[in-house]
Amino acid sequence: MSSRIFGLRLSLFNAVLFLGSGIQLPFLPLWLKDKALSEGEIALVVAMMMAVRILAIPVGTFVADLTGSRRIIIIVSAFGTFAAYLLLHFMNGFVPILIVGMLAAAMLAPIAPLTEVLAIEGSAHFGIDYGRIRLWASLSFLAGSLIAGALLEVIPVHSVILLIAAAQGLGALVTLVLPHDGALRLGEQTPTSLPAVFAVALSAVFVIFMAAASIGQSSHGLLYAFGSVYYDDLGFSKLTIGELWAVSVTFEILMFAFSGVFYKRFGSVTLIAIGTGCGILRWFVMGLEPPLAMMFVISALHAGSFGLTHLGTMHFIRENVPDNMRNSMQGLFSVLSSGILMSATMWSSGPLYGLMGGKAYFVMASYSAIAFALALILRRVSPRVH
Repeated sequence: MSSRIFGLRLSLFNAVLFLGSGIQLPFLPLWLKDKALSEGEIALVVAMMMAVRILAIPVGTFVADLTGSRRIIIIVSAFGTFAAYLLLHFMNGFVPILIVGMLAAAMLAPIAPLTEVLAIEGSAHFGIDYGRIRLWASLSFLAGSLIAGALLEVIPVHSVILLIAAAQGLGALVTLVLPHDGALRLGEQTPTSLPAVFAVALSAVFVIFMAAASIGQSSHGLLYAFGSVYYDDLGFSKLTIGELWAVSVTFEILMFAFSGVFYKRFGSVTLIAIGTGCGILRWFVMGLEPPLAMMFVISALHAGSFGLTHLGTMHFIRENVPDNMRNSMQGLFSVLSSGILMSATMWSSGPLYGLMGGKAYFVMASYSAIAFALALILRRVSPRVH
């Protein structure tokens, strides 16, 4: 397979990868609110949809390393995700919504980590800029949030779940164009094993790395769970809410478009430090409950708080993990970051937001400060800082 064909297929899949997430993250809490769930129930549903990833991600990613069937796992997961979100439309009441929502999240969970590893490995193999592929995933999120924000001005909020299901159905169809597992021609690889994976994961450098990057990313938990509710409470329209999310992702896309420059200039560890530093500033200003114009300005910091942290994370794993366990290591990182820490943050954001309102973002700023300090420690101990 040529580099051009590989890049086109991965870019096409990434172009629909986060279309559903672009609808879900800003607007699923509003759908849950429309279903008459309380603030605590909303927080628990969103958090448990994150928590189920703790099991689903490592199962999917380890099986991918064990069998070399990464593409098949992505395809099966994508079609299962579509079916589960469609079923969620028919659910009413806290418990049924919680159960089916967790099923949908479990099916979706392995797709992004496996796709990320495929993209970073393929980029290195073919000499392609990883960010030029990854930016299409951000564009799909942007499209989802903008389209949903505009549609929800004229259609009822209870249609949100159908929009998500339709997006996941489109994504399932596009998985069929993904390159086959042998397309990278990486040669023979020794089979992986759980002891080998944990030996790498529990090394001192990796413990510090995983803590820094995952705490930094988990600081987004309050925004993901109650960002749209917060904006709604401040009196912003649904279209404006979609635009705020769109600004965040637009600047993330711009960063990914020049990710090769950022990586060559700073290196993986420094990128994590800069990203978590952006998080400190972003959440502190949001805690001040600023006017709409300032909200748009600080939304641009998503390029740093999420984007640079993510870019540094992916390159750190590529630099320091053997080929035959990258899926598993990405899975373990996702479990800690998107599973354990993110779900805990999102679950606690319910009572936290109920108690503190917008000032709860000061707590998120403290998370970023901890992550920033760990990133500085990582700079001193990492053998690959450049």
